[in-house]
Amino acid sequence: MGPRRDPGAGGGSPACAGVAPSRCRSPGFPAADERSRWTRRCCGQESRYRARRLRARRDTNGSEFALLEAERIGSPIRPIRYSGVTSVGIVGAGRAATLHAESVRAARGVRLAGVTAQSTASPKAAALADALDCPVLTARELAGTCDVAVIATPPAARAEALAELASSRRLRAVLVELPAATSIDGIAALGAAFGGRPVMAAGNLLHAPAVRQMLDAVTAMDPHHLELRLAVPDPDRGPDAGRAFGGGVTMDPAAGFWPVLVAAMGAAVRSVAAPRLDVVGGLDRAAGVVLRAVNGRTAQASLRWGAPVAEAAVEAADSAHVARVEVWPAPIVEIDGASTGSPADPAHTVASRRGGSAHPLAALGFTAQIERLVRVGSGDAQPWPDLAVASSALTIAAAASLSAKYNGIAVDVSDVPRDLSPFEILASTGC
Repeated sequence: MGPRRDPGAGGGSPACAGVAPSRCRSPGFPAADERSRWTRRCCGQESRYRARRLRARRDTNGSEFALLEAERIGSPIRPIRYSGVTSVGIVGAGRAATLHAESVRAARGVRLAGVTAQSTASPKAAALADALDCPVLTARELAGTCDVAVIATPPAARAEALAELASSRRLRAVLVELPAATSIDGIAALGAAFGGRPVMAAGNLLHAPAVRQMLDAVTAMDPHHLELRLAVPDPDRGPDAGRAFGGGVTMDPAAGFWPVLVAAMGAAVRSVAAPRLDVVGGLDRAAGVVLRAVNGRTAQASLRWGAPVAEAAVEAADSAHVARVEVWPAPIVEIDGASTGSPADPAHTVASRRGGSAHPLAALGFTAQIERLVRVGSGDAQPWPDLAVASSALTIAAAASLSAKYNGIAVDVSDVPRDLSPFEILASTGC
């Protein structure tokens, strides 16, 4: 992977392309009329691309909303690309690591370099590497081999995993699975631990075509009803699950769904209430949560562990329209009760509504997420979702735990302890 081509390399400046050689020219640098048409075109592309990024940064509505809108609109302008294939490494060996590794194999222009775990002798890491036909690497080997990496360890171990990669001179960006840490302060420390290089939060559903279609429809609505319904089998993570994962169902898998619900609300969350939180062994196994955004919109979430199969859906409605996306067991989007596909299409079936892709991981946004990570590592895109989105998701879970301790009253997100996990908030006596 080489560095970005500098159109002004060799002396002079790209801005001199239309100026007479006698007025803007360094010794040995070719005159403007000798420069290629391709170079001048690339200079213009890069200039417009940078201007567009600066405009996005000036947006005050929050990076997740500005960048989501930019991704929806799209643009024919493309920056100069790196050449070659990006090497991707996976840190972790559990279910999330497996999904990310398979996504790398399905993505374009990337190759899976290997997986690493806390110990190279880990049976899970060996089994995953064998299934994917890739090596088990040490953290140092992965840092020296890969251009980008995905960190999919348990949340409590992610800061340590990132610190082991921070000294790498090759690694350009990382993707951190949600929840990114067990506390808000823990998420804030991740960016510093990686030396200011890009850290992207793993919000695959924000990249999923079906979810994006649903959110596109919601932008034209003034929803009075927003609801998330989520039920999954019991993860059964053992006696130390609270400390390792930071909480129960409001953390996993809800951490991956909170950004979708917030995006549908169209503004940041102001307060959270949890009138129902069923806690067993210190972990919330079922919850009813109400979110209120700064723009006045509200959303409800019904979450539970212990379902026979995983099911998840997000629904929005106003006085005239209903938009619904079923995420699990398969992504399906419906607007006003009808598929978004063309009724004249003979393939107007459930299969035709699955986000525009036959690959399950593509339909769930995993492959697009990896491809975004590659662009981030190449300097061609900003991290999205970023750690602010990860922090917002964790804040909602922590606020729900705090609300439950106070009999379900609404809690302002600014009152949430930043140094405690949702699990620790439920176990504490001083909150």
